[in-house]
Amino acid sequence: MSALVHATLKLRKSSRAAFGFVAAAIFGLLPPLGVFHLASTGPSLEQGAVAVAWGVIFASRASSRFKAESAGAGLAWRDLELGLLLLVAVHAAVQLYGGLSGPLYPMVYVLVAFVASFAHAPAGSVMVLLAVAYEAPIHFLTERQQDPKSFGLHALFILFFGVLNLVFTRVEIARVRERSKRELSDEREKVRQNARMFRLVSAPSRGGGGTDERLFTSSVQEVHHQLYRALNLLHRTLELHTCVFLLLDESGERLHIAELVADSEDVASGPFAAGEGVLGAVVRRQLPMNLEHLKSSYKGIGYYSGGIEVKNFLGVPVMQSGRIVGVLCADRTEERPFSAKEEEILSASVEDLLRAMENERVFVQLEHSKREQAQLHRASQALGAALDDEAVMQAALGAIADIAPYDFAAITTFDAETRKHEVQRATGERADEIDGLVFRDNTSLTAMVVKNRHYLPYRCDFDPRQQTVFTRRANLRGMGSLLILPLIVGEEATGTLVLAAHKRQAFGNSARETLTVLANQIAVSLANSAAVRRLEELATTDGLTGCLNKRVFLEELEKKRRSAQRFGRKVSLLMTDIDHFKSVNDTYGHATGDVVLKRLGEILRGLKRDTDTVSRFGGEEFCVLCEETDTRGAVQLGNRIREALEAEVFHTELGNLTVTLSVGVATYPQDADDSASLFEASDKALYAAKHGGRNQVRAAREG
Repeated sequence: MSALVHATLKLRKSSRAAFGFVAAAIFGLLPPLGVFHLASTGPSLEQGAVAVAWGVIFASRASSRFKAESAGAGLAWRDLELGLLLLVAVHAAVQLYGGLSGPLYPMVYVLVAFVASFAHAPAGSVMVLLAVAYEAPIHFLTERQQDPKSFGLHALFILFFGVLNLVFTRVEIARVRERSKRELSDEREKVRQNARMFRLVSAPSRGGGGTDERLFTSSVQEVHHQLYRALNLLHRTLELHTCVFLLLDESGERLHIAELVADSEDVASGPFAAGEGVLGAVVRRQLPMNLEHLKSSYKGIGYYSGGIEVKNFLGVPVMQSGRIVGVLCADRTEERPFSAKEEEILSASVEDLLRAMENERVFVQLEHSKREQAQLHRASQALGAALDDEAVMQAALGAIADIAPYDFAAITTFDAETRKHEVQRATGERADEIDGLVFRDNTSLTAMVVKNRHYLPYRCDFDPRQQTVFTRRANLRGMGSLLILPLIVGEEATGTLVLAAHKRQAFGNSARETLTVLANQIAVSLANSAAVRRLEELATTDGLTGCLNKRVFLEELEKKRRSAQRFGRKVSLLMTDIDHFKSVNDTYGHATGDVVLKRLGEILRGLKRDTDTVSRFGGEEFCVLCEETDTRGAVQLGNRIREALEAEVFHTELGNLTVTLSVGVATYPQDADDSASLFEASDKALYAAKHGGRNQVRAAREG
């Protein structure tokens, strides 16, 4: 039935998707039939009705196309569908006003060029061919033109316009897109360079998230604004030609313009060598340089690209924590040397410039800390609310995606006794192949992380040809970044958190530190989950046999009895007792008795159905509760249990031991009205089996 419903829904979806093509085919029959030939009285009522119907269908399919564009699916087919509807409409208009030789025929070229340019491939190519094929019956049959040259000329122009726009327009669109993409990439790289130049904590990497990009972009803009205000104040106060603030890059070999205010456009974009000219002198000497009455031939001021004749120059070093980080320069093109007072003003302004960067640096650090704390707080709440392993891992992987987007993630556990690793949960690419993977302790990165209790790889770069994540067969492919963190509880590594991404440098220092904290929380949550699971087992099961204990079994009995009453079904209860079990303990010892009890528990759990419930009710007595089972079925199960235990041979110091089993069966509602009476009936049946010779199954009515 479900398959039929699935097929019906699929057929309905396919018919809905093909509706536009069917409508285009129906409308497409009308121009070849000459339906749109203009009558002497003007357009007819039928032609108007067709136009209205076409408009409604076209609007509907256009709306469907825009919805599909939002979803990003099936655009090529929808573009072709709309193109065919438009082709039919254009030919209808052409036929109304003179046919293929009429004044409106160039609209066909315009339509073909438009669809070829903007429709998704391969819809444009198909549209060009269909336009040629569609015109053939109109040319030869509808208008009865015998000259193939006219049709060939039309076809040639259609192909020309189609191919011209298909090739050149698409190339131009691709070029514009590539240029925009390159400009955007350059702008982002400029932001990253500026962020590193201003020492804004840690600049976002190429794989940085959108939040980092926005934070650093706004911070860089704020620093530029503050620097410009300070330089503009100096420029106006000291009546300068140019005031420029340059910072050394991380290598200390090049100077970059951080901000400037100038009266001309001849300032070079840089960067400039930190060891050349007057700028290099300031950097090397780490002392102010005040040059007066410079000659027009002097070329030592490196930040000009043209022939600006600077008469006076003042450069002061920018020192931070005892080391030089940049140069603040001022110059004039008029003969007015810088005084000692002005040199003092320029030197004092350095502190303002550094303070502007430091303030923003602190702001970025606070924003980072606040965001990391918020992420960790949300993750802690989710992990704290998770009480089982599946919930813990789901919460963990969801929280990690907010901190460091990944293309593959996995959580593994390590069993110190068996020396085996197991992938408990995997998500992302190739997750189906890796999820549940079990492998021995080997030389993989996962195993090394557990042994060393330290993350790997060192720089988070991944090369699958040289590095193995799990095993050689189950290794990751196509990933540029990898981070494996240990899950540590106390002093022991209990597993790992594995993250991989296609991007290079996807897991920077800041993200790794946050993920390390989160990995520790995941380890603790998994340990708590195991403790909760163990407590539940202790509270609900018998420690020796692993069967349910008496309290839980009685709750299950009442619940299933009520269900049987509600739906008019049967439920049977089997009570078992090992024959002469006291003599087994007395003769062979309690240790042997425990072995017998454990084996009986294994037999009961092995023979029961998934819906049945097994309990050790006390001592050597066990109970089996069977849903939707009548007395006959319960007796058959009882005999299988009895025969299985009787076939068991227990090897002891006093020789081989075999035991037998007596079973009593009662069924609700024929033998009892409630849970208590059902117990009483099955107990009486067991008593009858004991007194009837043991090693047998008795039903309540037989008893």
